[in-house]
Amino acid sequence: MVKTQDLLTQQLERIDFTKREEIVKLLPIYKQLQLNARKPLPKGVNIPEYTMKTPYGDQILLSGTELIIEPNRRQCLVGPNSSGKTLLFNNMVNANIEGFPAHLHVHHCRELELNELGNTVIDTVINSHPYLNTLLRIETKLKTLLSSEITDKKIADAYKGNLDLIASQINAIGGHQAEDKASKMLRVLGFDDIGQKKLVSSLSGGLKMRVALCMAFFIEADLLLLDEPTNHLDFPSVLWLENRLRGYKGSFILVSHDRELLKNVCTSVALIEDKMIKYYNSGFLEFEKKKTLEDKKKYEEIEKFLKKNENANPHTQIGRQRLDKKNWSDAYHAKLVALQCKFTFPAPVALTIPPGEDPNTKPENISIINLKNVRFSYDVSTGHYIFNEPISFNVLQSTRVGVMGPNGAGKSTFLKLLTHKLIANEGTVTPHPDFKLAYFGQHSTAELNMEATPMSFMQESFPKVNVGQLRNHLGKTGIVGNVADTRISDLSYSARSCTVFAKLTLACPHLLIMDEPTNFLDLESVDSLISACNKYKGALLLVSHNRDFLRKCARQYLSIVPGRFELYDDLKTAEKATYTFIQEMEEGGKVGGKDVLLNNPGGGTVHSSQKVDVTPAKPITNSPAPTPVAATIPADAPTKVVEIAPATTTTTTVSSESSKIVAEQKSTENVVGSSSSSPAAQNGESEYAVGEKCQARYSADGRWYNVIVRDYQSGKYQVFYVDYGNTEFLPVSSLRRAAAKPPAAAARKTGGNNPNYKGQPRHQNNNGKH
Repeated sequence: MVKTQDLLTQQLERIDFTKREEIVKLLPIYKQLQLNARKPLPKGVNIPEYTMKTPYGDQILLSGTELIIEPNRRQCLVGPNSSGKTLLFNNMVNANIEGFPAHLHVHHCRELELNELGNTVIDTVINSHPYLNTLLRIETKLKTLLSSEITDKKIADAYKGNLDLIASQINAIGGHQAEDKASKMLRVLGFDDIGQKKLVSSLSGGLKMRVALCMAFFIEADLLLLDEPTNHLDFPSVLWLENRLRGYKGSFILVSHDRELLKNVCTSVALIEDKMIKYYNSGFLEFEKKKTLEDKKKYEEIEKFLKKNENANPHTQIGRQRLDKKNWSDAYHAKLVALQCKFTFPAPVALTIPPGEDPNTKPENISIINLKNVRFSYDVSTGHYIFNEPISFNVLQSTRVGVMGPNGAGKSTFLKLLTHKLIANEGTVTPHPDFKLAYFGQHSTAELNMEATPMSFMQESFPKVNVGQLRNHLGKTGIVGNVADTRISDLSYSARSCTVFAKLTLACPHLLIMDEPTNFLDLESVDSLISACNKYKGALLLVSHNRDFLRKCARQYLSIVPGRFELYDDLKTAEKATYTFIQEMEEGGKVGGKDVLLNNPGGGTVHSSQKVDVTPAKPITNSPAPTPVAATIPADAPTKVVEIAPATTTTTTVSSESSKIVAEQKSTENVVGSSSSSPAAQNGESEYAVGEKCQARYSADGRWYNVIVRDYQSGKYQVFYVDYGNTEFLPVSSLRRAAAKPPAAAARKTGGNNPNYKGQPRHQNNNGKH
């Protein structure tokens, strides 16, 4: 057990620092055993028989099973919810397993708890290393003792000798560079100097998990236990985690619902089943194939046995075997049935066409929520806007959209704006007067009354529904037997998630919104949720880092990154637009976890496109632009106007001058045709005439596009992009008359000779025609 700071302080005052053995006793147990050993200690675990009960001792979860962990093993632990995965991890790290090697340093990486949120980010990481912090405290004490007047040379020599020992141990683990090491790791994870000084309690769920992961890799334990480490993480963070696990020096055991991560980093599998741990020396994909065949073969063999011994005497050995096999067969069949209907969404009641709308509107095109020209900031006085450029999004009955983007870009904020959990600073949100919403947020389980039970929670939510019906519905989601009457505080996170899903799936929603719904669900439950989503008939909005889940449930993908808000028809294109490293990976480039996070927006800082001057700006009135052409628009083109087919959803994002202010102030040296130094520009006079054709340099990609000057206000030109049909205000430094070559946009529309052309998102004109 790691000593608390208070306990260590008390011990530092009591011991004799001339005695090395007393100093060693201050160190964590695992390090004491390692230092006192005469030879290297084994790094593996081999316990022939292990039995594990629930904390209350009322149920056996593991019975006489082998507990084996080989050195340098990259293993995943799988099993259904409530099978004991998290409890097994807790028992390992808390030394509650008889015979478990006490000399192994075990660290449990999981979501941070309440008592870990009160410090700054950098201090939380540094203080997480038990051995290092004890060494540094001892070193400080010894230096203090040596700085005092010591008349006894033997005592002084003893202090000095022990200080040399402690200093050598600190140097061996790079202790004096710990703060620099932690700071560099945090910087890679998106925390700049300001972010590192923030309180952990002020961070989002995804950023808190980044801190927990930084702690885990900063500590470098002999055995790292990772319990759903991808919860709340964005894709770059998951890829960073994947890179770190591939290079981890010790052993790790990973529990995760993310198949991609399990497939990419694990070389063996431990399965909890029938109160035993079964080991498979293969990757995760091979394990799934092998397990499916094993279960099918076992089921067929048992069915043959049951049929052959249909009339066996129950008091004979064959009869008892028949009973055991029948119980297994019934449980296996019930499990398959349960997974098929674990999450079932009833069909929504048909919505009427609101007054004032076209009476011939098809049911699938009825608007449920229409968000128009919305800007949002949690605190306008800071000048930080989550959505600085106005965003628009029309949710129709047929909408099935996966929402993706880095942490901090605004995914959850967007959903809360749609559902009036947050109120926009500008713009309108118009809901259908009769629609019903089901919303699963990534923190929905934390909002439960911990003193309630799943049954009392459902009764309070649905007071008019029969108690038996509620209990039966809870059972479908996996809340069965005594679990339905257990306090929520005593349930696993997965059981809490299933309780929330029970509430959502009893109603008949027209719009189902799920923000990271796969957190805490086991792999089989994720499969069941995918099946349910595909059968659900209403509108669907999904936020998830789980690529497999998004791919199987959504038909379109909304990419939200700072400064951009765009819809795509396929996941691959959306990923490329959202994360800059995707194309490099596909082309065989070597992408490191560090580059992934540093080069992609999001994290602990504010992106430049989200900052504006807090002083009131002069309102900008854009001139009406011609109808956009029915062209395919590149993901990185300067357009911010997107029209999507009515059969899916209509999205319009209107440009804003304020999001470009920071980008436009970048240096323009070496730009051919730049007129930034012209006398007219310096005097604030208009150098380009209204109606004049020229070229504009788009700040996002640095390329030049054909434009027509529409207006001139306060030293900036309003330009109309000829190829894309949108307008924006630009400084004179972003305009030029000469064009050395045809604008990149023209070639990119059709692919042209552009070697980077990989296919573009589908967009349509105002008539909804391709």
